[in-house]
Amino acid sequence: MKTKKFLERLKVEVDTYLDKLLPPDTAYPSVIHEAMRYSIFAGGKRIRPILLLVCYQATGGKEIEKVMPFACALELIHTYSLIHDDLPAMDNDDLRRGKPTSHKVFGEAIAILAGDGLFSHAYYLMTLTDVNKNRLLDAIKTISNAVGSLGIVGGQTMDIKMKGEKPDPKTLRYIHSRKTACFISASCEIGGILAGTSKKKREALRKGGLYLGMAFQIIDDLLDVIGDEKKVGKRLRKDKDKVTYPALYGIDGSRFRAKAYTELAIRNFQKLGNASDKLIEISKYLEQRMF
Repeated sequence: MKTKKFLERLKVEVDTYLDKLLPPDTAYPSVIHEAMRYSIFAGGKRIRPILLLVCYQATGGKEIEKVMPFACALELIHTYSLIHDDLPAMDNDDLRRGKPTSHKVFGEAIAILAGDGLFSHAYYLMTLTDVNKNRLLDAIKTISNAVGSLGIVGGQTMDIKMKGEKPDPKTLRYIHSRKTACFISASCEIGGILAGTSKKKREALRKGGLYLGMAFQIIDDLLDVIGDEKKVGKRLRKDKDKVTYPALYGIDGSRFRAKAYTELAIRNFQKLGNASDKLIEISKYLEQRMF
């Protein structure tokens, strides 16, 4: 309960900054800004920006408002990827975060443009981050690598290409590590980069975030099979033709692997010393989530 309240409090802070940092829905042309805001404020856990902020503080960062623009940029990138993933040409989903997907409300063309708008605005927000410029450039390099063709784009590509194919462990790990884990890993690592942490602690954040991201996606796969649609906020039982952990290892095998990855994440976060407490609590909480 304590971790849940902590995450909710940080989510409110992130949402407040998102509202300030996004163009108003009255900005011309209003339809694109309405669409951008619709998907951002449709809901969401804000896990990536929260992890950046927690890792920033865990490695000595002060005044989180200085890095809030970068944290918000991560949420814009995440939401852009969801808008595009939901399109008929990809996953063809009509429900996201408990509401109709962007293309169902605004049409496919505006949905594509809304995703483009969020992605480009994210990089503008990064430039507003009030830290040493070398750290900022390093952080931008890290996120760019994580969300491009060597990261989430590559993961989504293989997710589409493998639809209907028999899953194998190597391909499954590739898809999950690129589609989800590398972004969560980058979110953690960037918190340390912006705080100016040591290479050793930065590596602990990168590895811990990677394992946390793997566990996170396995739980997502499980929720598609056993979750409650109202709690999860999207259509379930739709991944039957996809390469997923339950398809390869079953429910119990997937739970075992999610727990194992969570333990690996915690082992790496513990290298930060006492400052790792919040990260450990969050890791355990995310493994037990039902949403």
